[in-house]
Amino acid sequence: MARPYRYHVWHLPSFDALPPFSSVDISCPRLSGRSTETKTVYSLKKDMEELRRIGRTKGIVDDSIVRVGMSTENLDLWALKVGTGASHKVLFTGDHHAREWISVEIAYLVAEYLIQNYVDPPTNDKEKRIKHLLMNRQIWFVPMVNPDGHRITITANRSWRPNNRSYDLPARTFEAEDIDGNRRTITHPAAVFTGVDINRNYATSTWGKETFSFGVAMTSADPRDSGANSVWFGPSANSEAEGAAIAALMRRENFRSSLTYHSFSQLILYPDRGAGDAYLQAVGRGMNDLIAERGNPYSYQAGSALYHTTGDLMDFSLQVAPARPTFTIELRPRHPPPSRSHVFSGLPESEIEPCFRENLPAALALINCAGFDAQPDRTGCDSRVSAATVCQAVRNCWEVFQGWVP
Repeated sequence: MARPYRYHVWHLPSFDALPPFSSVDISCPRLSGRSTETKTVYSLKKDMEELRRIGRTKGIVDDSIVRVGMSTENLDLWALKVGTGASHKVLFTGDHHAREWISVEIAYLVAEYLIQNYVDPPTNDKEKRIKHLLMNRQIWFVPMVNPDGHRITITANRSWRPNNRSYDLPARTFEAEDIDGNRRTITHPAAVFTGVDINRNYATSTWGKETFSFGVAMTSADPRDSGANSVWFGPSANSEAEGAAIAALMRRENFRSSLTYHSFSQLILYPDRGAGDAYLQAVGRGMNDLIAERGNPYSYQAGSALYHTTGDLMDFSLQVAPARPTFTIELRPRHPPPSRSHVFSGLPESEIEPCFRENLPAALALINCAGFDAQPDRTGCDSRVSAATVCQAVRNCWEVFQGWVP
């Protein structure tokens, strides 16, 4: 499907009378916040409805799955469930942080690619590979986990990060502990605090522990760290409707691999507790190699190498499904210009397509690797007969996507 690469919004009434895959112009705040600019956008609701219709006609999309939950402001968390292989499930999520617009697009575009490129019967190797994935995997896509926050980025503040949940809290003094066991006293006044970081709110074993990087809070117990740049983990684990919906989905569906998109920095992050897991590491390094093939390499590292967090989805995923591959990909750019105009919601539309193209092979590899438990025997020889007659190279689950071009 040839159409311009543009950003999505959750939905607007102006889309209601338009055909599928239509765009409209909106006026949204500039990054500076001092004026507005015109952006041409798509409706996530309308586009996912059309993908669902196309996928249903092909027999590869479950039409009964429309949403996985609702936001604080009762906006749907729309989902697509693609593929028929119910025993090997994969989850893709985007936009935990509202201003990270590109994370919506990559999660959405992977779903669109699979549905649009499924052909039965397949006529070439690429079509055969896509059919194999969709017949043997069940892939869930939730491109916009934080619709309330995203709506703020297009109406009021392009740099808004958390959700839009408000808590009217009394004055309080309490002790907070960080991940290293250090403690500090926090005193806050009685006030209304708005904005919980959904990706600090998951019920991990370390939820409620603060983290710091160079003296700056990266995960905070202090509700005064809410607002546009919130790192507040909220009043209790899974207190936020958005994250609670994803957590319930993960517990119910038993995903065998998962990937959550963020921006920026061009990183593939793995959970620290997965550092010694040979299979998780093999998959992650393979995904990193596939991205590097596209000419814009990412760095592969433990999550804490960027900075420590607690209560994030990647750690929760490993907690729910131990030893299964789970990653966070921080999308473009690696080194933003001094103006920082190319970060978060400022990444220009011209970079959506190349960002998708460099990430697609890694996404397909993760889907494939959900059906495996270990690296293969590299020789694949049958010891009962002559090796010369039966030996073959057995590729890792990610290697079949080397050289993949959308």
